[in-house]
Amino acid sequence: MKKKKHLPPSKIKYNQTHPTVSIRVSQDLYDQLKDLRGKSGKSLGDILRESLGKQAPSANKAFQQGFDEARRQFVVPYKCSICGGPLEVTTDEEKKQIAVHMRSADWAHTSCRDK
Repeated sequence: MKKKKHLPPSKIKYNQTHPTVSIRVSQDLYDQLKDLRGKSGKSLGDILRESLGKQAPSANKAFQQGFDEARRQFVVPYKCSICGGPLEVTTDEEKKQIAVHMRSADWAHTSCRDK
């Protein structure tokens, strides 16, 4: 007679509150799910929760990470001329003023100056 495998009480409680779901799907659907899982980096559980509207799409997190990375790479910071606090170029007016200042200060490409 086989002995039952001992499960700690925490595992028994977890199994009771998180039942296993098992389904059969066509090979085509299985391949699509596997492809989606690979491309998105999401688990099948996350894909299921998102499709049921029980979880915010992981795309929001990915978008935020991409936005933060682009901001670190491309934002143009400068200091306030009054208090010295940090500012970032964000408005069209700021961009126009910077362009005017750069032209009046004779800014140019290094390659253009070498000609």
